[in-house]
Amino acid sequence: MNKFKKFLEKFFLIDDTPKKIAGGVALGIFLGIFPGEGVLSALFFSTIFRLNRLAATAGVLATNMWMTIIILPLSAGVGSFIFRENYSNLIRQFQTYRQFDTIKETLLFSVSVLYDFALPLLVGFFIVAGAISI
Repeated sequence: MNKFKKFLEKFFLIDDTPKKIAGGVALGIFLGIFPGEGVLSALFFSTIFRLNRLAATAGVLATNMWMTIIILPLSAGVGSFIFRENYSNLIRQFQTYRQFDTIKETLLFSVSVLYDFALPLLVGFFIVAGAISI
């Protein structure tokens, strides 16, 4: 049990350089805004980039889900501008596809979802999350 406790203390140690802590927070904020599983991604990428894992986890938890909802209109605007899509159609498609109950129904529309809806939104989220985390 003592080894496990020491492992957890080392894994989430905040006693780090300011550069690694700031990098961890920025990574966490980026992954918290970007749709997907932020906590696991933050732990994975902070380990790979040798950033502070606790700071990355805190950044994700501070901005997870609620920030994604707040940033959606801005991300849709950026994505629709870049891909020259209609902003209203993009938001309407988001609301339509969000209502599918099963993965099977979503996969049936995967090509349409990717080109008409998901790609502009993901690019918009990527740019907005990157700008906010910087």
